[in-house]
Order: sequence, then C-alpha cells, then structure tokens
Amino acid sequence: MGKRILFAPIGGTDPIRYSRDGSMLHICRHYQPDIVYLYLSYEMMEYHKKDNRYIDALERLGEYLHHPFEVKVIERSQLKDDVHQYDRFYQDFREEIRKIEQKMNPEDELLVNMASGTPAMKSALSVLATLAEYRFKPIQVSTPQKKINSEQNSYDNEQSWIQNQDNCEDAPNRCEEVQCLNLMKMFKIDAIKKHIRAYDYTAALLVAKELQKDISEDAYRLLQIADARVKLDRQQISKLMKTKTYDIYPIQDEKKQKIFEYALVLQIKIEKQEYADFIRGVTPIVVDLLESILQNVCGIQLQDCCTKDKKNEIWKWNRKKLNGLGLLTLLDKTYGGFREGPVYSNHIATIIRDRCSDQTMKRNVNAIAQVEKNVRNVAAHQIISVTNEWFRNRTGKTAKEIFTLIQYLIQEAGINTAQKDWKSYDKMNKMIEQYLR
Repeated sequence: MGKRILFAPIGGTDPIRYSRDGSMLHICRHYQPDIVYLYLSYEMMEYHKKDNRYIDALERLGEYLHHPFEVKVIERSQLKDDVHQYDRFYQDFREEIRKIEQKMNPEDELLVNMASGTPAMKSALSVLATLAEYRFKPIQVSTPQKKINSEQNSYDNEQSWIQNQDNCEDAPNRCEEVQCLNLMKMFKIDAIKKHIRAYDYTAALLVAKELQKDISEDAYRLLQIADARVKLDRQQISKLMKTKTYDIYPIQDEKKQKIFEYALVLQIKIEKQEYADFIRGVTPIVVDLLESILQNVCGIQLQDCCTKDKKNEIWKWNRKKLNGLGLLTLLDKTYGGFREGPVYSNHIATIIRDRCSDQTMKRNVNAIAQVEKNVRNVAAHQIISVTNEWFRNRTGKTAKEIFTLIQYLIQEAGINTAQKDWKSYDKMNKMIEQYLR
C-alpha cells in the first residue's frame, strides 16, 4: 500500500483556532497522511520558532490517533511583504510539488491543503489543481463558524489542544475533496479525440499515456488496439484482447480479414492524403486480389502455374506448369516470350481477361493492372511529391477512383462487404470516445 502525503501551506488559523482544528490539522485528522510538508512564510516561521505550535499539534494528534506523522518544513522566511503576489506562489508551489512527486511511488497519494494561507496562496493552488499538471487531491476545509476566520496573535500549545472540540468523537468532518475543473485533462482528452478522428492513433496513444490513470482501462486498451490495428499488427491485438474482446472486425475469416484490414489502411492513407504511402501499398493488395479472382472466377490456383522461391518466399512463374494449363502460348504472345520470374499483377490480369467472360470484370481488372503498373516503379524508386493531380496525370484517375476499383475487386474476390464495413475505423473511434467519457 502506498503512502499518503500532504502538502500544506500554513495560515494564521493553524493549527487550532476557535477551539477547533485549523485546516492543516483537520486534514491530518481525517486523512492521516504519513508525511506532512508544512509550507511556512515569514510570519508563520516566526510562530514556529516561537513555540513549535505546528509540529507540537501534529505530535499530539499523532499520539491521539496512534498514527505518527513525519513532518518536513519548507521554510520561506523571505516571504514577508509579498505574500499577496500570486505569481510568486504559483511558481514556488509548482516547483515544490514537482519535487515531492519525483520522490513518490506510483501507488502513493498526494493531498494538498487548499484552505490555509493567504488568498494568493489559495489562488495559486487552485490554478495548479485546475491545470492538473501534477496529480494531487485538493482538500478544502470549511470553517467552524461558516465565515471568514480571523488570525490569532496569542497561542498556547497545551490549552489549545485541551480545548479543541474536534477531539470529540461526534465532531463533524469539515473536509471536502474539491472537484476542480480539470482543464488540462479536458484539453488532453480533446486532443486524443482529434487524433483518433484523424486516424493518428500513435499520437493519441502518446497523449493517453499521460492520462492513463485518469481514463478508463477500456479506453486505454482500445487506443493500444487501434494503434496496432493501423499497423496491421494482429499478433499484438490478440495479446491485448486476451482479457477482453472488442467488436472491431467486420470480416471474421482470417485470410479475408487480412486483405480487408489492409484495404482499410489504404483508405486511411487517402483520407490523410498520404498518397505516396497509398500507391506503395497498392501493389501487394492488387496481386492478392487478382490471385483470389484467378482462383474463384477462373478456377486456377497460383501454385498450379508457379514455383515458390523458398529463399525469398515469393511465387515465380513456371513455364512447364503454364504450358500444362494451356496458358504459356497466351503469355508468350502477350509479352513477346514469357520469362520465368516474379508474379506481377499485369500477368495475372492477362490470364483473367482471357479466361473470364464478364466484360465489367475484364475492364476493371485491366484498369487496376494498368494503374498499378504505371505508378509502381516511379513511386517506389524516385523521390517525388505524390498528389491527387499526380495520380490523375499518371493514370487518368484520382486516388479515390483507384480505391473504388480496389473495392470492386474485393467483392469479386469473395470478400463480401457492406457499405458500413468500410466505416469500421469510424465505428471503432466512436467506441473509444464513449469509453473516454
């Protein structure tokens, strides 16, 4: 179990006033922190030096509760005439809380006394709590009279303790945990939402790591899953879904899911106008889709006309197998003598056009093969700026029109999809946003 720590600026009504606990002592009574940091300005340091009233009261309370307090004094004797300056305290409190946090373990809890000290001190702490740069629990303590306290000029350690009515068993707890408007948290959650709407899950996850303890476990895990999904890291997603599964995949068949998820990533590339990445990603999916169409529509499996290069893990055409299927003459005629080499989309497209009777399919297969051929080498081997206009000049089609061809091929390859399936990432984003609430 972690430690509980209190940072407490001290005011004129601490430690006991009107026969009641001051704010610092009252928080210690009801929260029983293990360590108490007393922040003392010049006037409070003078009281401390005079009669040790703050530590004396904490020792008496510790004995009464059977809970000793470790007390650390932060001395600010130079703060004499500028205790009204907000900027001074904001910077100083920020630094002191930072030092305390650096010494804390993850399971420790930091409390901050928001009720003692000058108005400038309270304002500075209120801003720190609102911005939530550091994680602490702000504690407010109401006065026994429910009105402004006046400071005390005389103080007796023994009598103050004896007359303290908060030592009675039925004394009320005047502490209240302040529900600050956590602007920084709101800003960061808003940033996460903007990142996921832009499909930038890596950036969203980086922000979420800063808020991991303040957002739901589901939201954080889903952000991890989304980041892995857009990277096509199915193995990482499986690990993340071991304890709880989420309905993010519209296609369940493993092989079909692999192709469809790849297509969704290409769709995101277009949305983000990452056209160079899009065109570099077209070749693998076009080859896979044409291979599926070759099998599903033409009844020809790639392994029946190819040999697998075990070293490079790629398929290469085999003239003997092609001849056995009656395809060698076609390819020799089309390419002026067909060589045994890697399988390209235009090779498969040639076979599909010859063996398929569907004119629409022939036209679309030919179109995607030509697009892929026209842009493949240029985008892969040259440093160029790829824009939508670049696509139109090279292929006569925009990136979205090319993707429409890919969507057509996906249907013809036997991957049955509905229109809503293409909005799968948006559906996942809405799920993340719901958990972020």
